[in-house]
Amino acid sequence: KTPPERINAMRKIFLTIFAMSMIISCSSNINSIDDAKNAMKEKYPNIKIDSIEQVNNSFFEIIIQDQLYYLTSDFKHLIVGNVIDFETGDNLTENRLKNERVKYLSNINDENIIIYKPEETKYIVTIFTDTSCPYCQKLHNEVDKLLLNNIEIHYVLFSRNGNDDDAYNDMVSIWCSENQKEALDKAFSNNFLETKTCENPIADNYLKARDLKVNGTPMIYMEDGSVIPGYVSSDKIMDALSKIASR
Repeated sequence: KTPPERINAMRKIFLTIFAMSMIISCSSNINSIDDAKNAMKEKYPNIKIDSIEQVNNSFFEIIIQDQLYYLTSDFKHLIVGNVIDFETGDNLTENRLKNERVKYLSNINDENIIIYKPEETKYIVTIFTDTSCPYCQKLHNEVDKLLLNNIEIHYVLFSRNGNDDDAYNDMVSIWCSENQKEALDKAFSNNFLETKTCENPIADNYLKARDLKVNGTPMIYMEDGSVIPGYVSSDKIMDALSKIASR
């Protein structure tokens, strides 16, 4: 009878050999992007593929409806989730998502946001905010401290519960006010807002939030595409910005 220790050792050896063979199989068959497109079309003829790019000799990156997938170069495995470079520790998936966020945010027109400018701008953060969100209110209370530390704030107002919500009407009133910042302060302080209407970007901002997968508020975006989901203190925002700048 084989001792349990030997069985375990044999299992470990088998798993190591299996893992090594998987890595070798992923990198040994080098196919082109056209080959990958044809393979996906053959396997999933009814799915619209937005883009396919070759990450390296092991993987193709595939985007389907804003979702990232990875196809191994031997076309045997389709992977959903983060891919991390084992040598460098870089999260290849997050790096790609950051680049996409930067592109998207750069297309948001300054005319459709409320900007708080410090005397001198060192950093810019874009914040998707909702006046009915208590954590957005908490973060808004720290705006002055952020400005004192040369952080410019770009507020994107939207109603996280959709455009049939009271918060939507409040934010339309804020946008249509003669003094938007004063009206925003009032809303975050739960003070009465005079109802106003005009042409506004609030409904469109909801679509932008959906495209960026904003699933909570506040959602804070850095200039490099990094995200801080939810409320954090101004000190932690400054910490995160300093770390990004030092890279």
